[in-house]
Amino acid sequence: MTGRRRHGRTTNRPRPKAAKTLIMITAIGAAAVGCGTGAEQPGGATTLVLAATAVATEQRPTLTSTARAAVASALGTDRARLRIVISGADRPRVLEDGELRLRRGARVEHDTARRAELTSGEVRRIESVLAEAASQAPRLDLAGLLDVIARTPGPGTAVVISSGLQTSGPLAIAALGWDRVGSAEVVDQAKRDGLVPDLSGKRVVLSGIGEVNRPQEALPPPLRDRLAQMWLRFCQAGGGDCSIDSEPVVGGEPKSTTPVPTVPVPQLPAITTPAAASPVELPSDILFGPDSADLLPEAEPLLAQVAKALPAGSQVHLIGRTASVGPPESARALSSRRASAVRDGLTAQGVPALSLSVEGLGYDRPLVADRDAAGALIPAAAQRNRSVELVVARP
Repeated sequence: MTGRRRHGRTTNRPRPKAAKTLIMITAIGAAAVGCGTGAEQPGGATTLVLAATAVATEQRPTLTSTARAAVASALGTDRARLRIVISGADRPRVLEDGELRLRRGARVEHDTARRAELTSGEVRRIESVLAEAASQAPRLDLAGLLDVIARTPGPGTAVVISSGLQTSGPLAIAALGWDRVGSAEVVDQAKRDGLVPDLSGKRVVLSGIGEVNRPQEALPPPLRDRLAQMWLRFCQAGGGDCSIDSEPVVGGEPKSTTPVPTVPVPQLPAITTPAAASPVELPSDILFGPDSADLLPEAEPLLAQVAKALPAGSQVHLIGRTASVGPPESARALSSRRASAVRDGLTAQGVPALSLSVEGLGYDRPLVADRDAAGALIPAAAQRNRSVELVVARP
């Protein structure tokens, strides 16, 4: 006797193309994460949807504790349906679609101990199905999947597990640049463009944001937080009751082998030699929030390393730069404020204020050209220009 569903299951049912490209677990119905009763189907049944993109740059799909609770809660209703969806190269595939009930033969199991045993077994079975899923999708589209959630009839709960590194459309992270990720302006523009789905009546938990797999470079904590805030704003802009699940998603190597575009990630430089050896570029995308000149908490240990590496008596010129975006005057002002913030941070680390000078160039003298022949922004080059450069002169 098992807890597997045998009734009403269908396979390989296509879903809208917007669903491809996101590792996601959607629970519509059951009181997942304490969110209520979920979407009602005819006859009072609820539906639990588990969907995964399983792309090559993300962790292999697995159930978080939140998702396990959603499965157990749905099983506890004795009137739920389960749908497992995996994204594909062309369109999503429905791996399972049928009743989700704990049965003893043809009858619903009522013994408490046996129900607990069957529930654990069913959770493990679902985890194994997800672990073997390989989407072979060539891109990641979290925005498209949120649209699929929005189109699900009735109120419900969705637990979404995704790295959030969108690689398609206007919200592609590489095209936005990390200084704009998390900016309210990005979400506002997406809403004006009609890209934000109507999530009214939906409870959405965003989980696994920023969790990646090689060849995608890992994200430092400030960028993970910034990415999570962007998707939280995006979800809330659609009227959803949205929150961030901080539990890590660690499923191991993905089954999918289709290459997916990677997103350039600025890395904090390791300063272990005297800074006078060559100019040091401190990436603004990590030191500051979007459109902000306030140092993030993570900047303090880096500036402590810089201060320790500076030769005694040296003079340091701090040059702020930005990517070639927006009015030149605004770019100069922002870059100057950021260079000044780094100066103040170094002073707090014991560097004499008189040894530090500041200049804000905006994008007047970029480190590298960040526009191509057609005038389009080159993401990797723009990312490098968003920096505060330290030019050190020995006494």
